[in-house]
Amino acid sequence: MAQLADPKVKTLSVAADPLKKAILIGRVTTGGMVFQLELEGSEAMWMQMGTPPIWGAHTPAVDERFHVELKLSDPKSKTRIPYAHITFAATNKETGKSMSIILPPMWGSSGLHYSENSALLGDGTYSATVMVDVPTFQRELTDKDLWSAPVSAKFHFKLKDGKLTEVSQPAL
Repeated sequence: MAQLADPKVKTLSVAADPLKKAILIGRVTTGGMVFQLELEGSEAMWMQMGTPPIWGAHTPAVDERFHVELKLSDPKSKTRIPYAHITFAATNKETGKSMSIILPPMWGSSGLHYSENSALLGDGTYSATVMVDVPTFQRELTDKDLWSAPVSAKFHFKLKDGKLTEVSQPAL
């Protein structure tokens, strides 16, 4: 996989509270996809849980403060891209701690997106990478090479007192 470019940092004029409303972390176009990463307050989800999986309401745990959300779309048709396996990985540069979560597909008020609740790793400056494996839907022969390789994008954000003070400069 090619070396990913570091995102340009945008300092917010006023710290934004992701627990009150969704905050754009960044927007990157790469590999024929638009990655739009957002952070908001955690939320209850209807999902499969347990072994064997059974549908039920997942109430966020006390430490699940944030909802990491990726909207993945085709820039030509503006259609959300389904059937992808997506991983969000982040490192808190101050503590050196890293985390990784799978962002399963979800349907909500913003339509199809990929998301998961997370505690993240506390306050600090984050370097994050979103990795998208090849979507598993069929394509017409003319589109056979579209999204035929894994794609990644890098993002930057900084949390101070639980509020965002820096994000990635949108790159479209």
